[in-house]
Parts: sequence; C-alpha cells; structure tokens
Amino acid sequence: MSKRRLDGEKTKQHIVEKATELFSQKGYSATSIEDICQATGASKGSLYYHFKNKEQLFLYLLEKQYNEWVDLWQEKEKEYETSIDKLYGLAAFFLEDFLSHPLKKAGEEFSGSQLADPVILEQVLEMLGSTYTLYTSLFQEGIDRGEFAPCDPEEMAMILEGLMNGIINVGYQMEDERLHALLKRSIDVLLHGIIAK
Repeated sequence: MSKRRLDGEKTKQHIVEKATELFSQKGYSATSIEDICQATGASKGSLYYHFKNKEQLFLYLLEKQYNEWVDLWQEKEKEYETSIDKLYGLAAFFLEDFLSHPLKKAGEEFSGSQLADPVILEQVLEMLGSTYTLYTSLFQEGIDRGEFAPCDPEEMAMILEGLMNGIINVGYQMEDERLHALLKRSIDVLLHGIIAK
C-alpha cells in the first residue's frame, strides 16, 4: 500500500473515531460537518473525499457497528448448546450492546428524523431489519431440534425484536441489573407463555 493511501486510511479512521465520539455526545442532529472537521483537524475537502455527506458518514458508522455486532454475536453464539440458551444469550447480548454502544441513541434519533434522506434511511432500516435473519435462524434451529413448538420463525423474530426493544424503551431509566432481569423474564414469558398449566 502506498504511503498516500496509507495516510488516507489513517485520516478516514481518525474521522470515524472522532465522528463516533461527537455523535454519541451530541446526537445526530446537533453534530455538524464543521464540528467533525474541528474535532479531526481535517478540512471539509478531506472529509468529503472520504464521505459524501454527514448522512453517508453516519451510515458508514452504523454499518461498521452492525457488522461488528454480528461478528461478536456469531462468536458468542458458539458458547451455547441449545437454542433456548442461545435465545437467552442473544437477549443479554442485545441489551449489553445497547447499554454500551455509543451510537445507539444517535441511531434512534437518525431513524426517527424527518430530515433524513429517504434513500439512506431505507438503507439504515434495511440493515437494522437484517437482524431478523439472525433471529429467524435461531427460531428455525429451535423448531428443527424440537426445542420450540412449530411456529412461524419470521413472526417469532418480529415478536422477539419488538419485545427486546420494548423492554429497553420502558426500562431505560432502570438500573442495568434490573433491566437484565426484566429482559430475562420477558424471554421466560415468550418461551413459556402466561397461561396457567
């Protein structure tokens, strides 16, 4: 790799790191291109060389975060023997990622923004929706193994996503330990139902 290209990659990585910090501290809307240039020491020309605009930069950050999340989960998933254990593990992993990842709040703000470019917003929603593939596979595996009763795995994936996001939304102000317990209990309810036996 040439020195110029190596310097370009270093600059891009520096922009990514500083932009992540700014978006996590200020949110998506309150972070401007000028803020990013000031934090990185990069010119607008340099920033626009690597990213077409603020939305493209943010999309890049979200894609990077998502790919890291998938890789980490696929590694973690190997620790569990049963689909039931994987389901509990996935819920805990989802919550830990939410609590620790700096771009979560800015991502939610961006997804709900009226000003977001519809094409980029569609890409973000498509990327976030692709987690359903992971969830669907987990439910299908459980059905195939006889751990779960026959059901529509895609429907169950949507229920799981709604359940996890709902628990996080209503429990946002809770202490982490209580939020973990509540999410675990919600998976209990999903698996066992609430009908008295």
